[in-house]
Amino acid sequence: MAEKSLKPAVVLVADRTLSGNYKILFEGIFATMQTTQVPEFVMRNLVSPKTATDQFGRAHTAPLGLRRLESALLHQSSLTEADLVVTTWEKLPQLLGPWTKIVGFSSSDPLGSGMSNTTTTSFWDGKLYTRYWTARMLAELRVAKEKYNFKIIAGGAGAWQWLLDPEHARNQGIDTIFEGYSESTGPELFQDLLNGKSAPAQLNDSTTAGADIRPIDRASLLGIVELSRGCGRGCGFCSMAHKKMHHLPIETIIADIETNVANGLTSVVSGSEDFFRYGSDSLKPDFEKLHELLIAMRKVRNLSFMQIDHANITSVAQLTDEQLREIRELLKWQKPSRYLWVNLGVESANGKLVAKNSTGKIAPFRPDDWEDIVRDSVRRLDQSGFYPVISLVLGLPGETPADVERTLNLVKDFEKQRAVVFPIFYEPLRSDDIAAGNKFDLGRMRQDHLELYSRCYEINFRNVPKLFWDNQRAGSVSWGKRALMRVLGKTEVHAWRKKFTQLRKTLPLPSTAKHPHSTTAKHPHPITAKHPQLTIAETPQAKPSSCEPPEALAGS
Repeated sequence: MAEKSLKPAVVLVADRTLSGNYKILFEGIFATMQTTQVPEFVMRNLVSPKTATDQFGRAHTAPLGLRRLESALLHQSSLTEADLVVTTWEKLPQLLGPWTKIVGFSSSDPLGSGMSNTTTTSFWDGKLYTRYWTARMLAELRVAKEKYNFKIIAGGAGAWQWLLDPEHARNQGIDTIFEGYSESTGPELFQDLLNGKSAPAQLNDSTTAGADIRPIDRASLLGIVELSRGCGRGCGFCSMAHKKMHHLPIETIIADIETNVANGLTSVVSGSEDFFRYGSDSLKPDFEKLHELLIAMRKVRNLSFMQIDHANITSVAQLTDEQLREIRELLKWQKPSRYLWVNLGVESANGKLVAKNSTGKIAPFRPDDWEDIVRDSVRRLDQSGFYPVISLVLGLPGETPADVERTLNLVKDFEKQRAVVFPIFYEPLRSDDIAAGNKFDLGRMRQDHLELYSRCYEINFRNVPKLFWDNQRAGSVSWGKRALMRVLGKTEVHAWRKKFTQLRKTLPLPSTAKHPHSTTAKHPHPITAKHPQLTIAETPQAKPSSCEPPEALAGS
């Protein structure tokens, strides 16, 4: 006779924005950007509809980091399938009880302090849903913890935020903050707690845990498939800055794709800080290794559509036009897309400013050539059939009005081709940067910043709906939902333009504004900066590189 319910010793769950039934990556990105100005009914039923579960409460899909942890626990601890459940917020009550020993909770942005999302909340009222739902979930868990006496381990791409405010974490009922990839040290921590040992307040694993990565056993959110971990280019605003890139074996990647496809996720997302550098042991792309991987992927039956995450401008610059076209041809699946986008961190047109804040980003090229390399690489990607999604960082330390004007002129060039451009506000990582108050926000924004920002968004208002519609079609999103999302998008465009009009009346001109990072300017600074480490149960942002659109969904 089949079991009617499970009584798992360990329950793993992610914040509600990471438990949505998204079909494409942009849907997930859109959801994590929303504040409570959007009615919760709309969030739960349209923007972030709930993930399905089986009769036992097991989530049909879950963030890749939770799936990696699940696999590690099943193979490196005493836990069995009946002892461990990855679930959703909605199913938590039926799984918790006196049998529960540990709840692992993952969030990409638990306190709303992520770099991309602080940009959003600079413009809009309300709380980010990542923060709002996380607080509500942890409040419910804290009540259950008092009743059943289990431990709460908190991690995810946003664990650094709890580390900066450990008292807040304790008040939320968190026993252990785990930061880092979970495969190496996670199973030992869970086993120790199961054996009755005391919970450490925090635990950090600074490695990529590459040797302990196992294929996932169940489907990942968005069908995310990890190609590589780390980057190592030293960007001062990126969580992957000092982690050397580690590439997963082709066999593991294919096994993860097959697991997703077997569970009905025929549209998948590649997770990497630099897609074009897969298989390379240096900063130069290894075209043959990437080619070998793509050939192996094409042999997976029923794979219909694959979306790309990040790529580095210099990797594009080192590939020939013929190689780019061949890679694009190999990325044509059953559901063709005219908008196969790739996320490129440009940051600024001034290469010397970029190099100052990102020591290895421009290598092996010269900072003086950066603007030309960017312009040429974006053009070549477009001509090869890719769709560039470009990110800029406003308020980099050392930025001048001349840099803003120069970047604006570069953006004007982007208007002439297929592309979208996302500007975000600089959020410091290093302790000295935090202490210096180098956070950029509306209080430091000038008219020239607003002109650059709004110019980018006018490009996006024209092009993002087409990109979104195309990807949704390729990802098998229903026409009805596409139409509703289009209507919601139009209301947000109207709101953004209204906000820009208001700001134009209040912001100072460059000539009258004190430089935001000058040594004489004094500004109070709340410690809300992004920490340079990734965390347990991380979902690929996200990984997110903080210089790009919110991509905690795409990290691993």
